[in-house]
Amino acid sequence: VARDAAALAPLHGALGLTVGQVTADLDQRARQAAYACDITYCTAKELGFDYLRDRRVRDRVLRRAGRWIGQPAETRLRGLCMAILDEADGLLIDEATVPLVLAGKNTDPGRRVDPLVALRLADGLRECRDYRVDYETRGVELTEAGRTRLETEAGLPPAWRNPLFRRAWVTQALVARHLYLRDRDYLVSEGRVVIIDPTTGRVARGRAWSHGLHALIAAKEGLRPPAEQDTVARITYPRLFRRYHRLSGISGTLVEAAGELAATYGTPVLRLPPRRSSRLRVEPLRVHADRESLWRAVAERVAVVHRQGRPVLVGTDSVAESEALAELLRQSGLACQVLNARQDRAEAEIVGQAGQPGRITVATNMAGRGTDIPLGEGVAELGGLHLIACQHNPARRIDRQLHGRCARQGQPGSLEIHLCLEADLLQAHFAQPWLGRLARRPGLHRWIGALYTLAQRAAEAEARRTRRALAREESLIEQGLAFGGEME
Repeated sequence: VARDAAALAPLHGALGLTVGQVTADLDQRARQAAYACDITYCTAKELGFDYLRDRRVRDRVLRRAGRWIGQPAETRLRGLCMAILDEADGLLIDEATVPLVLAGKNTDPGRRVDPLVALRLADGLRECRDYRVDYETRGVELTEAGRTRLETEAGLPPAWRNPLFRRAWVTQALVARHLYLRDRDYLVSEGRVVIIDPTTGRVARGRAWSHGLHALIAAKEGLRPPAEQDTVARITYPRLFRRYHRLSGISGTLVEAAGELAATYGTPVLRLPPRRSSRLRVEPLRVHADRESLWRAVAERVAVVHRQGRPVLVGTDSVAESEALAELLRQSGLACQVLNARQDRAEAEIVGQAGQPGRITVATNMAGRGTDIPLGEGVAELGGLHLIACQHNPARRIDRQLHGRCARQGQPGSLEIHLCLEADLLQAHFAQPWLGRLARRPGLHRWIGALYTLAQRAAEAEARRTRRALAREESLIEQGLAFGGEME
């Protein structure tokens, strides 16, 4: 926000337009001044929470109280006129299922639950016998034997004697134990559990999982669970941005989502040809039976390209994998920079140097969006940035976001894609032993690529169904609130 506002301020100033910026450290007065400008730069999260706070201020009772004491309530925003979204599909599609929740402290002691009790009960159950884990939908289902075993537990606190309550919390504890992994789904930082955004790979500060999941994961890591909170107000990005009089946006990966954007927001997608012809060179697909062979092959390819003097960017699935590969490269005598959720504050500096001669950068999805990697002197003559994609994303759009880091604006560049048969996406849809036999026959690698594409399309379809269900739920909530005259 600060970077883009400063970069374009001279242009806007020459046109007679005022420019403001909203960042997390601003107080209410500064936010009001920024929103009062002709053009305001802000993140979608800051905008959404300011909107929810304004709705609270506009609540009927508060407005009446303000008039009584002669001090009308002040709001931050001055209306929803026109929004221009950068990386529009990220906000309107990828972030559509993550509501913004304005929370307050829970003052009801009867609703406080000790997550350690749920984890203890969950650890006493056995997979397959007492419960089944669905890794594709990230769900856990108790079997009849598991429910019976829970009913026989004795010495539990009063609230836990309710069978439905007990099953719900134990199921969530099993989800926290088996389906959410450290350094993939979250980090432990300064004694707290911090969520990693699955789409961008960045730290999602201020975000928390609902229904007790955040507290259970904190307890799993031996941390003090955060205090329980009540929802004061909530809204999703689709509901927020549909309220603008004018809505537009831009992204390099909108084509695949054109149908959903038209159906949900009534916005057509206009495809613009690149200003310069692409000079991207795509190398043959490489398939590996397991992660160990994948990382060995990637390290060898990095060494080969590095000897040519070209910069290399390697995309990985998670924080843990990026750090494991970086350690393997260092053991091979190759110095590298790591870009993941731990280095989010140094992102601009790391990205700014990733195109220098001989530079090796290992990154998660953080390198995929909003990142322009400038090439160093002489790099274009050597062939440009070389990208090695080892990510197994659930959507083709996210793949293309990473692939677009090289050969930008008509510059040269090369791409090679490495698939691993142990990837969660493939295992969830095609966990058959014949995949390994296909991997050992180079002529059949294209069939594994086709299976990977089918798995992505299945994941995309499931995500669309989830977003449609949430949209229906949001519509019902909005109708109910409108009838009741309440806030968001």
